[in-house]
Amino acid sequence: MNNDKIDVLIVDDDKTLCKMLEDMLSKEVHLNVTSTNDGLDAAKKIKEKKFDLILTDLMMPGADGIEVLRVAKEVDENVHVILVTGFASLETAMEAIKKGAYDYITKPFKLEEIKVAVQNVCEKIQLVRKNQELVNSLAQAYDDIKGLKESRDELSVKVDTINEKMEERQEQLAENIIGLQTVPNGLPPSYYLRRRRSDKGHVLVELEKLGKLKAEGIITEEEFQSCKRKFLRGI
Repeated sequence: MNNDKIDVLIVDDDKTLCKMLEDMLSKEVHLNVTSTNDGLDAAKKIKEKKFDLILTDLMMPGADGIEVLRVAKEVDENVHVILVTGFASLETAMEAIKKGAYDYITKPFKLEEIKVAVQNVCEKIQLVRKNQELVNSLAQAYDDIKGLKESRDELSVKVDTINEKMEERQEQLAENIIGLQTVPNGLPPSYYLRRRRSDKGHVLVELEKLGKLKAEGIITEEEFQSCKRKFLRGI
C-alpha cells in the first residue's frame, strides 16, 4: 500500500452500527475515518473536505443515501460511494449504481463483507494514484525534453549567427587582400620592384616607403621582406 492516506466517510443513522464500522476501519493504518449519523451533516462534511470513499446507508431521514451520492458526485465526480441497503430497497440501490455509485451491500451483512468491499476500493484508489504519478512523471519528462530541444534550437541559432559572422569576416578579409593589390596613388606594390636602380639612396627611400606600408598594415611582413630582398639584389 502507498503511504498516502485514504479519507473515508461513514454515514448511517444507526449509531451503534456506525460506531462499529468506524472502529473496524480505523484499525487500517492507511485509512482516515470520519463518521456521522445524519445525511444532511454528511452533505455538509462532503462540501467541506475531500473524501476518497463514502460508505452510506441508503434509507435515512432528512437526506438519504441517494442525496448523499448526488452531493458527493457534484463535489468530486471521482469519489467512490458504497451504498448499504436492505432487500426492500435493492431496486433503488441498482438505480444508484447507474447514477455513479461504486457498489452496494445488502443487509444483513457481515463486517468482513464491508472490510473486503472497502479494501477493493482502496486498491483501486491506490492504483489510480500510482497511474497519475506515472502520468505526471511522463509529463515532467516531456517538459524536460521540450526544454532541451528549445535549448538545442537556441544553440543552433547562435551557431548559425556565428557562422554568418565568420562568413562576413572572411568576405571582408578577401576584400582587404584584394585591396592590398593597390596602394596609395593607385600604384601596385610591383611598381617598387620594377624600379630597381643602382642608386643606393633611391633604394633606401623605397625601402622606407615599404616599411611605412608594412607599419600601416597594407602589406605583410612576408611581402615586405620579399620586396626588400629583391631591391637589395638589384643594387
